[in-house]
Amino acid sequence: MSHAKVTPQLRLWIIKQIESGQSPDSVLQALVTKGWPEGAAIEVMQRTLRVRVAQIKAAENAERARIENSSGNNPAE
Repeated sequence: MSHAKVTPQLRLWIIKQIESGQSPDSVLQALVTKGWPEGAAIEVMQRTLRVRVAQIKAAENAERARIENSSGNNPAE
């Protein structure tokens, strides 16, 4: 694996590893073992996970808004 290739597949792999319960350290070690310089591996993990957290927050906010709108809890009414 070349650290120059940050692919959608790599990002998905990182997300799947973390969401399945792997520790960030074990994911980092796996990347380093495959030839990634530690700094580059940390950077791609940080960027990938920041985006994932933002996606999760956006989905939660959308669901919360949907529930509030469907239950008539709109304070503007």
